[in-house]
Amino acid sequence: MKKDETKHEIIEKHFIELIKTKKINVGDQLPSENEIAKYFSVSRHTVRQALERLSQCGLIAKEKGKGTFCIGTGEGDKKSKNIALLTTYISDYIFPKITEGVEEVLRQKGYNLLLFNSNNDIENEVNCLKNIEGQDISGVIVEPAQSAINTIDKEYFRGFTEKNIKYLMINAYYEELNSAYIVLDDEQGGYRLTKYLIELGHRKIAAILKKDDIQGQKRKMGYLKALEENNILSNEALIGEYTTYNKEMCIEMFLKKILELKDKPSAIFCYNDSIALRVIEVLRKNGLQVPKDISIVGFDDSSLATASQTKLTTIIHPKKQMGIQAANYIIGMIEGKLEKPQYVYDAELIVRDSCTKKWW
Repeated sequence: MKKDETKHEIIEKHFIELIKTKKINVGDQLPSENEIAKYFSVSRHTVRQALERLSQCGLIAKEKGKGTFCIGTGEGDKKSKNIALLTTYISDYIFPKITEGVEEVLRQKGYNLLLFNSNNDIENEVNCLKNIEGQDISGVIVEPAQSAINTIDKEYFRGFTEKNIKYLMINAYYEELNSAYIVLDDEQGGYRLTKYLIELGHRKIAAILKKDDIQGQKRKMGYLKALEENNILSNEALIGEYTTYNKEMCIEMFLKKILELKDKPSAIFCYNDSIALRVIEVLRKNGLQVPKDISIVGFDDSSLATASQTKLTTIIHPKKQMGIQAANYIIGMIEGKLEKPQYVYDAELIVRDSCTKKWW
């Protein structure tokens, strides 16, 4: 016993230790006030002081006519107010809006944001996950890097579960982990864009897609599904696929190849708005106009979709709304109000002027 400890503080610490070491569990009944007073050789007034403090901490509650029971472990009070956001990119494309949404909610609810960026590189992501794991963090919002080929980071996420660090995936997720996630329906988006082009009369539709992210694979599935449903044979020669590291080279080579075809495609489905603008640039250099000579669709409705002379037909990505929802979900998980929320946004098509009917 420390000299400056009061008698009721000694009682408080005694019961906190019993709860912490699980000698008293949630639902267990505590001894009566008289029994506690006799054990510690103190007055009932001192016991009541101690019990009142334990009640204020959310550890115990008195039920009239029944006694005093343990209702909490105190672990929730010790949870960190730090939440990590690990994105594939930070300052480019849709990510500033996602971050803005996350930050807005965390600030309002008294949580701190720690921002990490993998640059869509698996090794960088592993280093970020190691950093996160070593810090005082209670939750992680993450977009996995190169999700279609990444097998390393899954072990870190399993480790988070073991350490009771809550995590939620955005934009892509691993089905085998059965994790919490918020994603856009990429397959549906690929399907709706392709179907729209088909409805305009296009039959020879090329596609430029990303193959090392799950989003790219699902958008390709939607593209192929729309072709099949409309009895259009898919042509591998009209599908260009690139990775994080060979994007520029693959796009240049693919466009060169399809522009040399005698029967050129009349439309191109692009993985995202950024790729769509790059494609439009190359087409213009080759004397082709969009949409007069060739129709183009993008994906994500980023700021780029309306920044150029040609306004892109695209799929709306919720961006800030996804960030807000992700922050609310991760806080709900940390505070024990949610277990593993899973949400899929509908892929909404927005039509602008980058497409036209095929008349010839």
